[in-house]
Amino acid sequence: MQHVAYAHLADAGHAAALWTSTSERRDALLTDLAAATESAHLHEEPEARHIVARSERGAIVGLASAFRGVGDWEHDLFGDAHVPAGVDWCLDTLYVMPGLRNEGLGQRLLDAALPDHRDAYLWVIQGNAGARRFYERNGFALDGFGGRSGPDWGDLDMQRMVRHASH
Repeated sequence: MQHVAYAHLADAGHAAALWTSTSERRDALLTDLAAATESAHLHEEPEARHIVARSERGAIVGLASAFRGVGDWEHDLFGDAHVPAGVDWCLDTLYVMPGLRNEGLGQRLLDAALPDHRDAYLWVIQGNAGARRFYERNGFALDGFGGRSGPDWGDLDMQRMVRHASH
């Protein structure tokens, strides 16, 4: 059984190891986690949520990240115009180790990163039918906006999906 919880500063290196661009991701994660700790002390909602899933032995086996606003890579590629109206949150990352997929862990991570079925958008790699079905089951729909991910993400074709809680 896996345990899903908010990430802590000590998790940054282990969580970043799941990504290929670890040093930049780790630094960004450390900054976000420090800000989230400060927000928690002030009883405020953080600007970013980082969630980790751990195995029974404590290894990180999945993670999810969501934040308010626009990621630097998005702004560089598309500017501000691509953000869907009325949607403040972006699901930046949702990753589950391959051997643990289709067991509900991705759902638990998504629910923790974007609680209360909140409005959000995300990018899905074109052709990733499994991810697209998962997000559609969770109220996300393609909105017709897409583009290439840029060199940091392999220059892949992406499509944006948006969820409006009121729908």
